[in-house]
Amino acid sequence: MKQEDIERFNEWWFTGKVRVELALPFRRKAFSRIIESLRERQILLVTGLRRVGKTTLLYQAVEKLLETVAPDCILYFSFEEALGSPKEVLEYYEKKVLRKPLEDAGKIFVFFDEIQYVEDWPSVLKQFYDLYPNLKFFVSGSSSLLLSRDAIDKLAGRFFLLEVEPLSFFEFLGLKGIRTDKLEVFSRRVEPFFYDYLRKSGFPEIAMWDNEVRVAEYVKNSVIDRVALRDIPLMFKTRDMTLMDNLLRLILSTPGCIVNVNSLSRAWGASKITISNYLRFLEMSLLVRSLSNFRPSFLSSSRKLKKYYPVTPSLIFAYSREVFESKTGAVLETYVANALDGHYYFREGRREIDLILKNKVLLPVEVKETVGNDDLAEFSELLKYVNAEKGIIVSASQNFKTESIEVLPVYLAEFLVERVKQ
Repeated sequence: MKQEDIERFNEWWFTGKVRVELALPFRRKAFSRIIESLRERQILLVTGLRRVGKTTLLYQAVEKLLETVAPDCILYFSFEEALGSPKEVLEYYEKKVLRKPLEDAGKIFVFFDEIQYVEDWPSVLKQFYDLYPNLKFFVSGSSSLLLSRDAIDKLAGRFFLLEVEPLSFFEFLGLKGIRTDKLEVFSRRVEPFFYDYLRKSGFPEIAMWDNEVRVAEYVKNSVIDRVALRDIPLMFKTRDMTLMDNLLRLILSTPGCIVNVNSLSRAWGASKITISNYLRFLEMSLLVRSLSNFRPSFLSSSRKLKKYYPVTPSLIFAYSREVFESKTGAVLETYVANALDGHYYFREGRREIDLILKNKVLLPVEVKETVGNDDLAEFSELLKYVNAEKGIIVSASQNFKTESIEVLPVYLAEFLVERVKQ
């Protein structure tokens, strides 16, 4: 670790403020949870896909702290951009910046970014957390490795979790100064914004960009390639890049595909265990999500034949504009599956439902570009088959209700989130 690195990361020690380019004015929904955590003793683990704004949230928290906290009582370090370990950074900070023992320094706020690159980081944090109750840690990472068994065991009772989701459509509208409480009134105006959002979905930095080529290059280079070619090989020691590329191509070119590991093993000549592991690595890197097949007769789900989606539609656009434009239904299904945090689908013979949401009651959700009478009749029969009283069909633009089915335009799908939680 070099002195210039730690000083470069903590320019507020010299200027008393955070540059606006680092702490952007727009506040994501997750920001309120960050601020709430300032009062808590526990470590806040902040996880999420690359480029969704985790680092910006940390800088915004630093900016907020500087309103009441001395600049040298705030420490930030990124383990992706500079070599070092948490222990080295804290020891340097104690000796060279505070110039007093940590236990005598009063309340100290520590922000460690992209900590998944550090070996045995949970042990170091546990040691400093237990020894110095005056230290408040914020720790971020672009992988669910932050929630590995080792981390959970060593930090048990010492952390809370904040998962920063990809930028939602409502947040996208907020960036553009559009009130989301008026969506149903101004549907004609909202639809073009939604289809613009799908190309850029998830990533705040490109929300205002107009050049589609640059948008696609940003997502491919900064997210897809960065995760698949750097993060996963580094963290999981994967070597078969052809297999990784094949799996990514499969999911990005056919979003919502049901993956038969046995068939892939025969077709690609890779072991079933290796394919299953690589799919798990893609999920742990937060690049894709899977849905399990819901079995109503057993009130359970099947681990076999999982359904896979990219975590946001812009990954499809970055992979192939042709796929994005020719498979509109699959793109909309990808958006809905992620916006509603889907975990299950249903398929039995020829019967199939895109999403099954489970809370107090079952809520089947189907995604169709257009909804006709035949679609309503077929979905109504499926509701009876899975013992659900009501269901939702998400369409491109239709909005009406029947006795058991509500048809919603896709740009209002996020309104369902709170309803599902109730």
